[in-house]
Amino acid sequence: MLLLPIGLWLGLSALVVGGALWYAYEAQILAFTAPVESSSAQGRDAFTLTALYKRLTPEGRDEVQRYIDYFRKSRRRGFADALARSTRYVETFQGIFREAGLPAELAYLPLIESGYVETAESPAKAVGMFQFIEETGRRYDLSRNDWFDMRRDPISSARAAARYLGNLYETFNDWDLALAAYNAGAGTIRWAVRVNQRDQRPTDFWSLELPDETRNYVPAFIASMLIAKNPQAFGFEQINFAPELIFDEIQVSPGISLSLLANHMRLEAETLYTLNPELIQGMAPPGDQPYSLRIPHGMRKQVPQLLAGVSAQGSQWMLHHVRSQDTLQSLAKRYRAHPSAIRTLNGLQNNGDLASRSFVLIPH
Repeated sequence: MLLLPIGLWLGLSALVVGGALWYAYEAQILAFTAPVESSSAQGRDAFTLTALYKRLTPEGRDEVQRYIDYFRKSRRRGFADALARSTRYVETFQGIFREAGLPAELAYLPLIESGYVETAESPAKAVGMFQFIEETGRRYDLSRNDWFDMRRDPISSARAAARYLGNLYETFNDWDLALAAYNAGAGTIRWAVRVNQRDQRPTDFWSLELPDETRNYVPAFIASMLIAKNPQAFGFEQINFAPELIFDEIQVSPGISLSLLANHMRLEAETLYTLNPELIQGMAPPGDQPYSLRIPHGMRKQVPQLLAGVSAQGSQWMLHHVRSQDTLQSLAKRYRAHPSAIRTLNGLQNNGDLASRSFVLIPH
């Protein structure tokens, strides 16, 4: 919710819905809101209306308005769907960013990154709500292997995004530049800043020569954040917001199938898949360590009875290190298993899929 006095709030709502500029009452905004104080907590007030008005150039304000219009009109349906999904995670994300001393508004970044889709993947192979490429994900402890991809775990990726954005802000001491670097990479922004310094031109985001995608990224984020703070004021009404996602965690045996667990817990398998989107094979990773699995909130006390004896299922499989000459048929012959059983257990379609794996599970 935008923290404005009621008279100003009603006026702003009417103006926005009517299509006027989001900053049309800028003088009153400045009169009724507290000035932006310098903050040791990494500029966490950077996205208040007052801060935006003081920081944005006239061109910047127009660009934000252009994206507000775009989300309200051309992109309305997709943006409304993303808003509806956002409430599953946004309060949790806000807590993560606040804990890191960063602006809580960064919790809205998935609106333009992934639409709050846990398994989103870009053409550049960036994955998850916060769209980490594999190299950056590894740097921020989002590991990936044949069994899981932690970039798809919303909470882990939000924590990684908080660390990454915090580092970018420490580098540039400017949130517009930090966001631009999140999109284009710190090297691209450093180069653009140096060019302007050499030419004795301003080095704020709006004055830099940047790729089109990055030029659009910052105003798109600001626009999406402004809408998300109060959708009704921008004409987004009757949205079926998803409830906040809350869950319990239990320890399960390595290699155990989510569908098997769901069956014993009297759940739809999709429920466990949704709560654990990082498990790309639909099972806990094999090995000798239990896996911390998310289950619906309130089920923890029922687990011992519902899963009695199920933990032993993990021992019904063995782990095979895939070699270049392996095929489904050769593995089936070697281990006296049916090729379709190996294929189903590992989510394989053909021998080409097998070649892309480091390990596969073999049924006993």
